[in-house]
Amino acid sequence: MKRKQLDYIIPLVFVCLLFFGSWKLANHFYNKELLEQQEEFLTSNGELLLHHLDLTELNSAANKQAIETFSQEAHDRITLLDKNGTILFDSSEPNLSGSRENRPEVKMVLKNNDVGSSVRYSSTLKTELLYTAQPIRGADETIGILRVAKRTSAFQPKTRNFQQSIAIILLIFYTLIYLIICYLIYQRNRPIETVLPVLQRMLKEPEKSNYVMQNAPQWQELYVTVNQISEQLNETYAAYTSTEEQFSTLFHELTIGVFIIDLDGRFVMINPAMEELLQFGGASRHHYWQVIQDNHFIQLIQQVLVEKNQVHQEISTKLPAAMNLDIRLRYLENEVKGDQIMGTVYDLTHVRELEKIQRDFVGNVSHELKTPVTSLLGFSETLLDGAKEDPELTTEFLTIMQNDAKRLQHLIQDIIELSKDKNDLAEDHQTIELTSFIQQQVDLFQHLLKKKMITVVIDGQSDYFYQTRLPFFQPIIKNLLENAIQYSPEGSQIEISYQSAEDLMISVSDHGIGMNEADQKRIFERFYRVDKARSRHSGGTGLGLAIVKEYSEILGGSVTVDSHPQLGSTFTVRLPLN
Repeated sequence: MKRKQLDYIIPLVFVCLLFFGSWKLANHFYNKELLEQQEEFLTSNGELLLHHLDLTELNSAANKQAIETFSQEAHDRITLLDKNGTILFDSSEPNLSGSRENRPEVKMVLKNNDVGSSVRYSSTLKTELLYTAQPIRGADETIGILRVAKRTSAFQPKTRNFQQSIAIILLIFYTLIYLIICYLIYQRNRPIETVLPVLQRMLKEPEKSNYVMQNAPQWQELYVTVNQISEQLNETYAAYTSTEEQFSTLFHELTIGVFIIDLDGRFVMINPAMEELLQFGGASRHHYWQVIQDNHFIQLIQQVLVEKNQVHQEISTKLPAAMNLDIRLRYLENEVKGDQIMGTVYDLTHVRELEKIQRDFVGNVSHELKTPVTSLLGFSETLLDGAKEDPELTTEFLTIMQNDAKRLQHLIQDIIELSKDKNDLAEDHQTIELTSFIQQQVDLFQHLLKKKMITVVIDGQSDYFYQTRLPFFQPIIKNLLENAIQYSPEGSQIEISYQSAEDLMISVSDHGIGMNEADQKRIFERFYRVDKARSRHSGGTGLGLAIVKEYSEILGGSVTVDSHPQLGSTFTVRLPLN
């Protein structure tokens, strides 16, 4: 049942109870007063009758005649009793006899009361009677009892009329009271009935503005305050929604893993980066030990749960994959939602790999530089120690020193080339005819091609012009061609082809030693060589393919390799069309 209905039903029930109680109380006092009046009336009739009785002989025929006559005139039942309560004569039943000493009204007189009365049902007359009894005294003693009775039905019409009248009056009175109460309740509930729907809409639709459109002077201040609250709630909700959206966007776009765990060990929040690290989709609401496979990681979380502090540690994991993770865990106290653990995880795997590559690069550069420098120092010392006196030996040593110096120069040049990025040179683009340009690069290696009897075939659209940044494009072709010549056997053939569709695709194929899949994954690393037994004196620096990869990416393209051991290799460069 709604509160509004209860506001009116409860007062109605209360008023009805008051009406019924008042009506019963009024009837009680009225009946009491009426009975007292009737008792006085019957007592007066009894006293009047006593003046006509012969008190010397109560049971005389004259007394009986007087009682019967008076009874008929007054329409009352009159009973004459002796001083012990035994019936001497009864006007309604002349032959009635026996003792009535146990009757209430008679008992009262026998106890020396002046008057006794009672209302009860008469088994003799089969009706309800009002009895009054009074002593008959003679010579200062009680010689008998006179009892006068009257049917209550004789004065019931007066009672019914009074009851109807008082019921009507009370009904009107309490109806007016209830109407006044209803009016007061209405006045009290009017602002509630007006404001409550607005407040409910504010809670249900905080993003919308809800206003009280009423003009009641006595409640104007309340309505204005509610409208102001609605505006502030709308602004607060808009700000909260915007902040929540920004937080959600930031949370999901973070490249580091972030998660929150409650004290039950369930993920309350986890961003996609963290799920990617764990390789577990839909981790939210799962327990952390169901999602995290690395035991060390789990132990760190358990440590924070027990010690309620923070932890920062880098760990190496094997599951779900080999990774280096930088983990920060912090215990957060929250009295509203319960304490939680927030964790941030940064994947340092790539960083550590780059650091290793950097260390390897520095080591390789040092080693590559040390070899020709050592050679130069050794031969120069030998010449200074007297070998210069031998012309043939001097010529041989100087030739070796010249080759090592050229190799050193070539290595330094490749390192310089490799250190360039797209911002080192101007954005000037040059247009070249591709077949002629490739042929020019081939001509640079004619002495090597003739020495190894290698032929080069160029296959591509004639008169094809391509616009590019030549300082980056030229080393790509040069190094791919140089790599093919170095690893091609004598008397073989190198094919250079190109075609354009959505982009420019240039392929350089040889029929050399080829490589397996493991070598193909590392072939573009700096100083990496497929043939570990090949002498550095073959002319390669180990940086050529690394330059190809770097410059291809600077030009917005990529390079791939397709190779099989002893069958040769094909390097393919894809570059965007400008």
